[in-house]
Amino acid sequence: MEHNNPLLSENQNEHRFITIGEIMLRLTPPSYEKVRMASAFEASYGGSEANIALALANLGIDSTFFTVVPNNSLGKSAIRMLRSNDVHCTPVILSTPEQTPTHRLGTY
Repeated sequence: MEHNNPLLSENQNEHRFITIGEIMLRLTPPSYEKVRMASAFEASYGGSEANIALALANLGIDSTFFTVVPNNSLGKSAIRMLRSNDVHCTPVILSTPEQTPTHRLGTY
């Protein structure tokens, strides 16, 4: 059967997913230290929807993550990490302090 959709070919995966949610900054003390004793932290990004988009991309499935992040170094770093792992982030909104008064990235 011939595909009528020019975006799809027989060699392309026809599955496409979009996840919508919050990406968060995870701060972890090195070497299983307790938070109260740590003087340094390892930073990584996560959150359920972001993790699902990353897992799908790692399986070769076309995935997109939609979120709102602050238009600052942390927000841009989070999006850069997703893009470097083949997750599409074109619909991401970089917010200004006027749009989101806290202008923060969630941390856990």
